[in-house]
Amino acid sequence: MTIIHPIDDFLFQLFPDLQGDEEDHQRLITAFEDFYTVGPFLPKVTIENGMAKVEVNIAAISAQKKEYDHAVRLAEQRQYSEAKKVLKGLLKDNPSNSEYHRIYGQILSDEGDQEGAINHLIDALRWNPRNNHALTMMGNIYAKFKNDVETALVYYEQAVRLNPKDNIALNNIGANLIQSGKTEAGKNYFLRALDINPDYPNTLYALGLVAEMEGNIQEAFEWAIKALKKSKPPPPPHLARIHQTGQRNGAPCRH
Repeated sequence: MTIIHPIDDFLFQLFPDLQGDEEDHQRLITAFEDFYTVGPFLPKVTIENGMAKVEVNIAAISAQKKEYDHAVRLAEQRQYSEAKKVLKGLLKDNPSNSEYHRIYGQILSDEGDQEGAINHLIDALRWNPRNNHALTMMGNIYAKFKNDVETALVYYEQAVRLNPKDNIALNNIGANLIQSGKTEAGKNYFLRALDINPDYPNTLYALGLVAEMEGNIQEAFEWAIKALKKSKPPPPPHLARIHQTGQRNGAPCRH
């Protein structure tokens, strides 16, 4: 399936956020890639002679999405051997799919094979340098298992650069650094997350934990009170499943 967009005033009626970016072809390509991505399937976008051409591989989506979803479910259930069998088949048919490499890498990391995980995550990023989940996972591996915060921060910062307003990503990065014993680096990410969303209870709670680690008990208590005030009570049991399926958990099978 091919979609043609003339780069004219009508395009900016459809994509008003791109107004004024007529000459910034990379920004246009990025925006079209984001919009027309279906699950793990990225479109091919080219711009030439004042026209943007978006090619969506409907055949691959139809043939592979069911298997991809099955692999994700198996991985989430920790049935790693079965999940890897499915992913190997998908990668054989479509080795350029970044998400296939990303999920395979996560499985290897969960199994303790960090070198294998890194290799697959690098492949994920070679095919799609904007795969934020792969970037964050690389940061996690270097922080947790390699004790290499400098390299971890390279990947974390790239993920944040791609989506600087994602306070939850910043919060998760801070949590991973704290768990790796990098308290000061983690605190900096929590403070950045706080600047974006001062009402997110997880960030408030995290800053309370950091204050306690630093021996500032009064400050820890104050952060905890703020977190409690911003926390929502749990839903009634009959609504719990609705809330769970609506949570913002990011990509499936993600650290």
